[in-house]
Amino acid sequence: MNKNTNITAKSHGCAFSYGAISANTWAPGHPLTINGCMIMMCGKGHAIISINSQKYKMKPGSVAFMAFDMVVIPEKVSSDFNARFLSMGFNITQDLFLLVTSNRFWDFIYKTPVFMVAHEPAGKIKSWFSIIKWIDAECSPATKEKVLRNEVESYILIMAEQVESRLGQLRENPSKNRAWALFNDFLALLNRNYASHHDVAFYADKLHVTPNYLNIIVRRMNAISAKEQINKQIELVIRTLLDTTDLSVKQIAERLHYEDPSYLCRIFRKQTGMTPMQYRNKLKI
Repeated sequence: MNKNTNITAKSHGCAFSYGAISANTWAPGHPLTINGCMIMMCGKGHAIISINSQKYKMKPGSVAFMAFDMVVIPEKVSSDFNARFLSMGFNITQDLFLLVTSNRFWDFIYKTPVFMVAHEPAGKIKSWFSIIKWIDAECSPATKEKVLRNEVESYILIMAEQVESRLGQLRENPSKNRAWALFNDFLALLNRNYASHHDVAFYADKLHVTPNYLNIIVRRMNAISAKEQINKQIELVIRTLLDTTDLSVKQIAERLHYEDPSYLCRIFRKQTGMTPMQYRNKLKI
């Protein structure tokens, strides 16, 4: 059964949750559940986390921005590690994606999900988290959701402007229409259900469209079919688990609800050109 990392959070039924992460609340080797997106800042200690199979080090002053379509697995956490986080639901996250039209910003986030912040901005981000903590503790759920939405929108817009001012506009921004929204809904569902549902029909049913239409949309947005997108996600998770754990192929198959490990191996080989064991052995060379 797929075990997810649990973290201490206070949500009170709100679309946002604020909390702290320490060495005692992270489970190395297990995926972190991210329903929408999460902003995290390390205050003490260090941690190694794998995001889409790439390793990143968190240390004091570093910020992580993690979205629903990223596979995030903590690997190592120091005994004194401590970080604050603000987590947002999927609907809020979609609103943020529509609000911030900067391609350069999103390219930066997806290519560099963990990044160091200079001393002065780091102090301002710490102050921002302190404000978030106060809002979380003192406001009613209805007021808190409205205020946090404003805070997050302002924070993300400022981050985007900072990236734009340093790197410039990358290219024209794509239109964000119904197809874009459906594709992102599919990615969010896939991120939450990849371990137990591998068929296109399941996702099409949840999205109230036909499997054929879902395939058309996914191919239009990402140049591959919905089934290929599912297999790509499975391959990425297998690769990450091979990178970061000592789980056997059979154990990985069980975690991903494949009764036949050989079928999982065929998916991985089709995606990578290697069997899982060949991939793991290559890492050791």
